[in-house]
Amino acid sequence: MAKRLFQLPRIDQLTKDQRKVLRLSKEGQYLVVGSPGTGKSVVALLRAKEFSDDDSLFITYNHVLSHSTSQLYDGDIKCETALSWFYSLHWDLNGGTGGTYERDKMPEIKSHTPDYEEVLKRFKSFDKDYSNCQVIIDEGQDLPTGWFNCLVALRFRNFFVVADQNQQITDENSSRSELEEVLGLDDTEVIELKENFRNSTPISDFSNYFYTDKTSPKPDTPDRPSTDTPILFEFSNIDKMQEMILHEYDRDTSKLIGFIVPTEAKREYYAKHLNKNEFERTNKKPIISTYHAELAENVNIDFSYGGIVVLIDKSVKGIEFDIVFVLIDGFKNPNNDIESLQKRLYVISSRAKEKLFFFQNPKYNNVVNDTLPKVGELSEVTGEELLKRRTI
Repeated sequence: MAKRLFQLPRIDQLTKDQRKVLRLSKEGQYLVVGSPGTGKSVVALLRAKEFSDDDSLFITYNHVLSHSTSQLYDGDIKCETALSWFYSLHWDLNGGTGGTYERDKMPEIKSHTPDYEEVLKRFKSFDKDYSNCQVIIDEGQDLPTGWFNCLVALRFRNFFVVADQNQQITDENSSRSELEEVLGLDDTEVIELKENFRNSTPISDFSNYFYTDKTSPKPDTPDRPSTDTPILFEFSNIDKMQEMILHEYDRDTSKLIGFIVPTEAKREYYAKHLNKNEFERTNKKPIISTYHAELAENVNIDFSYGGIVVLIDKSVKGIEFDIVFVLIDGFKNPNNDIESLQKRLYVISSRAKEKLFFFQNPKYNNVVNDTLPKVGELSEVTGEELLKRRTI
């Protein structure tokens, strides 16, 4: 396991548009939009650092992203997940105790889904004033407007939200227009970041294939050529698939590899079996990390070192890996929602900085196949094949 570069850029390394964002005052409502890799999270984190001594809170969507954020700043930033913080806020405002749990617990439509209309009534009754606070929100598209409306009822006034509506893969979310409305903005007050700093040209081009936002042009493709075109591997032997992942790590132990799988059962299986695999290697055995929802805040992934991380797709929002492998066998597409599936593939593929690989067992039907680029389909940007196919 070797050290990898895991740090924020210096101010002088930012683009003109990114520096413009950092000059915004603490007071006010701001929405920053952009595709993966454009630095939305970077400017949000740098803003949180600038106001770390003030009454500011950094909100993320999931625990893995929250852990990654805290690791970047060694715990110096107050960072919480949106729902955990929202539940705690509601509990504290109600003065909840063990003896009053049934009365003061969060009203829910279903488990872990607040009844925002009921919460809004409660928050209005408290007559609280949080107008001096600033809420910095990463992945704002994954929060419903009800979440924002409840905070406005407590006189939260200062919102800094970064979002990409094409990365909506949760059941509850907000579109760009909905965020503009809830924040009281118009189009001229929304800041767009366009330059992709994460992906290679082939990976960005492949990710943009799944772009579904018909109201906006596709994100710019970075000028970062690479011979590593995304590849779909057909396999009939699980061991060969696992050995390919382990071999990729053994080539360079400073690389952090993400292995994205469709279900918790597969996540648990491969995290266990990759750790047990004893294939011939040149370097030491990699650290195999994983995370599931029951662990809550106990994330054990170290993003500052190379290794292999096994996650389901909903845990990778906002995260980036040097290399990404994706097992597409087992992905579901409820109600045949093609756009939802495209958004999931957009999020998954844009996690990769350098290399992107897919695995499929041809014996099984796969809902992802019809959504992938066809055999021989060429990129309009590079003229090269968007997705190569190989057999292992």
